[in-house]
Amino acid sequence: MMLMVFMPVIAQQPELAALLEVMEGVVEVNRVNTEQWIAVRVEAIVGVGDRIRTDTTGEARVTFFADGIETDIRPNTEMRIEQFRGNTQTFELQVEVILGQTIQRIGRALDASSSYSVTTPAMSLAARGTQFAIRVEESGRSAMLVSDGSVEATNPEEAEAVAPGFGIRAESGGELSDVVRAVTFEALDASLDGCPAVLTTVDDVSLNVRQAPSINAALVGYVAAADVDTLIGVTEAGKWYRIEFQGGFGWVQSSTAAIDENCAGLRLFPDDAAPEDASLFEAPNESMLQDSATATPPAPPASGG
Repeated sequence: MMLMVFMPVIAQQPELAALLEVMEGVVEVNRVNTEQWIAVRVEAIVGVGDRIRTDTTGEARVTFFADGIETDIRPNTEMRIEQFRGNTQTFELQVEVILGQTIQRIGRALDASSSYSVTTPAMSLAARGTQFAIRVEESGRSAMLVSDGSVEATNPEEAEAVAPGFGIRAESGGELSDVVRAVTFEALDASLDGCPAVLTTVDDVSLNVRQAPSINAALVGYVAAADVDTLIGVTEAGKWYRIEFQGGFGWVQSSTAAIDENCAGLRLFPDDAAPEDASLFEAPNESMLQDSATATPPAPPASGG
């Protein structure tokens, strides 16, 4: 008797290929498992493991499917295709932006079993039916702006959903930033880093620093106007400014703030913004964390709220 052994057939999803088009300038490809960079003059086929880079003049587009799933690669950018497998209906697509700027477009709703994600040195991004831009700096700091749809930004410890008109940023190995309103990377940086500014007061009187943008908020300290050179945010009414204070944040009231004309826009906070986290202060003065009605101002008396 002949014993017949039937081995199970394991379905293998084939790896897919994408079309790389040179839009202008110098564009090069490094094929997987090779060391040489090859210049692409017009177009080329690229696949999993291939890296693409542009110089200061180069721009390129990678089209994964003809119906509008593509990535625009800006000058001084390097990108790698990490995973691209399945079929036109159900697929897994993952790219890595190593350096520079890209714009990702998904021109159709994805099948529930499909995924499109982008990794950077600081966070991973997962999207469906959306358009978003990515910037990676030499330090690994990564930023993302959403213009359509929704993107989830994650790192090993956190996850944040980013809606259209908003952005997020993270240092390599660091925490995710707040999700802030921004449509350009300049506006994103201004919202998170603040803008240079000059504040003045009459007779060099100190400014009251409060835990929230209200004269009824707890008084957490005092600061000389000349010591404030950066503003981190402003209320919608424009009367209160957020500043860095003792390792955390506080609020000062000013009618003389002169903000650098190159500022892309301070982050806007509601007029009734929640109190700042006083536990962040490096040396909080517990006696000041009280209702302003019972606070005793120092000499000389403080101004501005």
